[in-house]
Amino acid sequence: MKNVLIPLFFLLLLPFAASSQAYSLLEDTAALQEVEEITELIYNNQHPEARQKLKMLEEKVPSGHPVYPMLEALNLYWQEAPMNTGSPHFKEFSSYLRQTVQNATPYLRREQDVILVNFLALSAHSLLTRFHADKGNYIDAIGEAKNAYSFMKKGFELTEKYSEFYFPVGLYNYYREKYPEIHPVYKPFMFFFRSGDMETGLKQLQHASRYNVFSKPEAGVFLVHIYLYYENNPAGALKNIEQLHKDYPDNRFFRAQLAEVLLANGLYERAVPHINFLLKQNDPYYKMAGYLFRGIYREKKEKDSVAAKKSYDLAIKTGTPIGYVGNIYCSMAYAGLGRYYDLLKETGKAKEAYKKALELASYEYPVKQEAKKYLQ
Repeated sequence: MKNVLIPLFFLLLLPFAASSQAYSLLEDTAALQEVEEITELIYNNQHPEARQKLKMLEEKVPSGHPVYPMLEALNLYWQEAPMNTGSPHFKEFSSYLRQTVQNATPYLRREQDVILVNFLALSAHSLLTRFHADKGNYIDAIGEAKNAYSFMKKGFELTEKYSEFYFPVGLYNYYREKYPEIHPVYKPFMFFFRSGDMETGLKQLQHASRYNVFSKPEAGVFLVHIYLYYENNPAGALKNIEQLHKDYPDNRFFRAQLAEVLLANGLYERAVPHINFLLKQNDPYYKMAGYLFRGIYREKKEKDSVAAKKSYDLAIKTGTPIGYVGNIYCSMAYAGLGRYYDLLKETGKAKEAYKKALELASYEYPVKQEAKKYLQ
């Protein structure tokens, strides 16, 4: 799983927004309610309905307000989730992010809506940073990260005063230390950014996932990712993904994560309906996930290694053409092939499969440690 997720920084701060050119979103009760309804529709995979409401919102909110392009970007992101640079709407998505920054600039210059627009700009720069990093464009990623950091510094001062800030500050504290640990190429650039604290960051994210309002689902998403891929704590991931699926049952990305986490916890039968759902999807990412998870089920639960191999082969065949966004699940499928060939005592084929798994894996868990142990 890539880090496929958008923080709703801008929504956290609407209560603190000041008026701009005689317009205040806070005072526009109808528009504020529409913003909240739009985000609920987006998370629950109701994108046409969200677009309809966005058109209505566009008629009420001034054209230069940065909230509108950010909502457009958010809708496109979850429509294509997991969004990547090859997604059909990526150019439009990135254009909305840059428009968000552009629209925020005059507000900052006039010192209007300072808290709100700082986080709008932070959200946009952070997302652009992520996509550059995922693609391997390290210099561009660092450039965007510096831009994001200039806005992030204000968040450090507001964490205790406003509970919603536990989310962005928690993310920073955790990833500031963890990301260069697993991606050493970034270590020389870390002197630009103040140190973080992973334990503190996790506590802040847990607080946000329990008590925050607008950032609660996003905090849950990141906790699933962290517990599953960084901390090797599937039980911690399960609690968060179950809540997300309960709140947004039609979000297919959450459903794919739920199937993965259930399997990681050994809850094989509970994963079956979600696996079947994924296998019915036309999108190759979700089809790939379905094949992979069916392979794990057949291997771990049914003890049918031959059937499992067929599913792993299909996962690789389906996932390889979609590029880097499919690497995580393809790495897991290659690890499955490694176990299959090892069972048959075909050491050469097992090593080749594990080498490929290691090449594609982005995180220590669940693949890297297994592959390294076999190849040592």
